[in-house]
Amino acid sequence: MKKSFALIAALAAPMIMSLFLFAGAVSAQDKAAFQLSDLVEPGDKAVVLGTGYGFSEGPAADAVGNIYFSDGQNDSIHFYAYGRPVEIFVNDSLDANGMMFNRNGNLVSVEGAAFRIVEFNMKTKEKRILAQGIDGKRFNEPNDLAIDFENGFYFSDPNYRHRGQETSMKEDVYYVSKDGVVTRVSTVCKTPNGVLLSADCKTLYVGDNGGTNIYKYDVLGPGKLANERIFVNDAPGSDGMTLDAEGNLYITCGGRGVKIYDKSGKHIGTLDEQYGVPYASNCVFGGPNFSILYITSRDKFLGIPMKVQGQLPPCAGIRVP
Repeated sequence: MKKSFALIAALAAPMIMSLFLFAGAVSAQDKAAFQLSDLVEPGDKAVVLGTGYGFSEGPAADAVGNIYFSDGQNDSIHFYAYGRPVEIFVNDSLDANGMMFNRNGNLVSVEGAAFRIVEFNMKTKEKRILAQGIDGKRFNEPNDLAIDFENGFYFSDPNYRHRGQETSMKEDVYYVSKDGVVTRVSTVCKTPNGVLLSADCKTLYVGDNGGTNIYKYDVLGPGKLANERIFVNDAPGSDGMTLDAEGNLYITCGGRGVKIYDKSGKHIGTLDEQYGVPYASNCVFGGPNFSILYITSRDKFLGIPMKVQGQLPPCAGIRVP
């Protein structure tokens, strides 16, 4: 039986204090290297907000910081509003995984074992298929996605054989234009997983779950990548990723927790079991002022207050020049 828990007051208090007491310290970080204590209060631990899931994944923040996350093993998507119990959004999203809101305010989700990416109408919960194959072949098992300002999106297509399906083609990264045209844009990974765009949509990050590298690309235009390079080379088993407003990259690495890197690729620190994070499959900022880091952790859904604000999603209506 699934149980969900409201966010306890202890989670809110440090977060509110952080906004006032540490705003000046964070703004000064352009001149000094970040330390983990600049991002999270030492001694703070993630709070369990929900539990009893098959495998939680794909957290996505809407325009006001509410969180939707998936449970692919149970074909469901859940909804969490700050301080309230977790609720079911839909229970018919086959092998739902990575998700994100587009600029129309609709939820876009990969459905891995259905080999497709879909868009949910938030009022009716009806969904329409955005992409389901290329060159006459179905996708392997779409895993994660990142949406740009044009409502096009990048997505990874590994094959973890969640429902025993055979591999259809090489595991790569694709771009789907707002008109539904699919193009292959990255072939470097053995097992591509996490994909993430910077706030200005000018940089794309791609994680290789089958290796240790996080790759970084310049985005010249929708679906047009250049200057492929290794940004991080010590993130084994990388999964979902997110960014904070300071440009620090948060990489979930399963049982290794959430590894955090600064703009230069230097490792700042890790949110692991010491911070109440025994496992991390994905993460996103949300909640009040987008200053809580929400983490999916196997059968649990976690939240930990941060001293920094997260990168706002495109659905928030803010376009960075």
